[in-house]
Amino acid sequence: MSKTKKLKKEIKSKLEVIKKINDDPKKVSDDLYDAYLKDLPSTDKLFGKKFGDFLDKRRKKKENNKDIFSDILEIAESFLNKKNPKGGTDKLFSKNRLKKHGLDSTIVTLRSSKEIISKRVKEVFFVSDGICGVDSTLKIDTITLKPSEFDFLNLLTVDPNSDVGKVAYEPIKPVPGKEKVNRKLYETFGGTPYQFDSQNNNTLFTLNWDAPNQQYIVNGLTQGLPGVIKVEDFFNDYYSTVELPDIEQIIKNAMYLSLGGGGGDNPSFQKGVDFLNRLIAKLFAVCGSPKEGQNLKQNAVDMFNENDEDIESYFDFTNTEGIDLDDENNRFRRVLKFTDCNNFEIPVDDKILEDFVYLTNSKSINDVINDALNDAATAAFDRSDGTIPQINFNLNLMNDFIINLPKALIMSILTPKVFLPILIIYKLFKSLLNIRIDVKEIMKKLSKLFNAIIKDLFWLFIREFWRLLKIDLLEFVYQIAAKILKNKYKRYLTIIRSIISILQQIVVNPPDNCFDIFNLILTTITSALRGGISNAIPAILLSFADKLPGYSQDRAYMNIAERLEAAGIPMGPLYGASNDLPALVKSIIDGHTEEEDKNGFIAGGNQFFTVPIPPMGAGPLIVPPGMIRVFGKKQ
Repeated sequence: MSKTKKLKKEIKSKLEVIKKINDDPKKVSDDLYDAYLKDLPSTDKLFGKKFGDFLDKRRKKKENNKDIFSDILEIAESFLNKKNPKGGTDKLFSKNRLKKHGLDSTIVTLRSSKEIISKRVKEVFFVSDGICGVDSTLKIDTITLKPSEFDFLNLLTVDPNSDVGKVAYEPIKPVPGKEKVNRKLYETFGGTPYQFDSQNNNTLFTLNWDAPNQQYIVNGLTQGLPGVIKVEDFFNDYYSTVELPDIEQIIKNAMYLSLGGGGGDNPSFQKGVDFLNRLIAKLFAVCGSPKEGQNLKQNAVDMFNENDEDIESYFDFTNTEGIDLDDENNRFRRVLKFTDCNNFEIPVDDKILEDFVYLTNSKSINDVINDALNDAATAAFDRSDGTIPQINFNLNLMNDFIINLPKALIMSILTPKVFLPILIIYKLFKSLLNIRIDVKEIMKKLSKLFNAIIKDLFWLFIREFWRLLKIDLLEFVYQIAAKILKNKYKRYLTIIRSIISILQQIVVNPPDNCFDIFNLILTTITSALRGGISNAIPAILLSFADKLPGYSQDRAYMNIAERLEAAGIPMGPLYGASNDLPALVKSIIDGHTEEEDKNGFIAGGNQFFTVPIPPMGAGPLIVPPGMIRVFGKKQ
């Protein structure tokens, strides 16, 4: 087991023990909840000197990595068990909560998509050793392009009026001031010229389709002013005018990836989707660059030295090492596989996707999503002859839809309209006017650009999803704190410190790599439970210092229970019968605690001086506020 996987197992183990405390009305003792308020085992004690000790350098042979979003969803499943307002708990109700977080995160990411694309394009073309200089101008007026040079998904082989076309192209409804470039590119095949007019009233180019040579002729790049129009202005005008995806298009793409459909009569587009999934599987498993001062870079399995990683190699689409090819095979066979239902399969039903696209214009988008997923689940249930509960199919499909949201986001971005200006400028400045080059080769040569765009979009999505999920995590953990507040008033200081800590950590530097995201999850849990903060505590709160619980046998019991559960030793009922192991562990701890209380002693001190601890019953220790931190056993 890799060290990162072990870390995730420890996180889920901690959550599972908390869940048992919250759910089980019969506690080992009245003080059981105290186990999680303070002095939980620190990251150092559980995992070594530092979090990074679990993360090794990259192995030479890649593993089949799971992307970070899947890891976060897996952790969320450990604690997100929302109560259905209609009563009881409902796994599907919890899945809908995650779906809402995913959709909300997608919306936030889309708002920044134009800025992300423009920023990264400018960096590659103008900054440092970029392809162009910052003052570079357009000196050539005409260029020819093949669709295969900038259509990564083979989208232009799809009729916009087909079922898949209604998913993959821009919506028909007009958006004032925005150009539906993908649709216009397809329409030129019929002989209609396309003139691109920017929001600044500049005609950036005119496209004509040369049918005999199967190529576009691009005219008017210099706008009649050779050597005057700056490349940077060309990019600014273009990306300010092009219509980028909205949430409805992302949802349609996510549904297509989840349910298939669309007739299956376009193998070129399906192959493009296969290439997209290969790229995403590789890049989503690279978990971002570490903070400054850390020399390691992580993926979802292990860490590796940044110099060891060659991102360009990820754009070798013939290399399927570490890629799960089941999805490609399922698309080729036109089947829908339920991996969480013993790999049960049903034929793809084109009508479900067709109805979904049609109803998006007449019903609430959330209702349409649920209806489409439920229709597919019902079809699978009917074909299973009732051997698998329908709820299992629903959960499987809902999970697939959520996981596919960031994939659908990237799918909506990597279309011809985003590639077009990049290819024009690349060919102009690389003197490739009459040389044909495949779009996948272009992506490999510009791997830094496309990797940066995908990484920025994906990690913005992850940060927003974590921000929303953190609220659910804190709610889950604070169930314990709420019970203590109700029943244990002597814990005032610890609870107040916990609240201060969490309020401070809500506004942290946004994570952009695996190290930070896992560390945030762990820190959120431990901070909420142990109440530790690094800033000075107001003097008024220090007056409660005598209320600190010190050593607790119940806390010690829970620490041991957590470790036993993590090691695979069950503390709950065994095959329906009672388990005496918890009582055995508790008895040993109670006996040890009794001996400590009768015959032990307490040491205290700080960096300035040592203060004797008053005997039991002598009243609280009085010291100047903020001058001392007291450590000791429960009195």
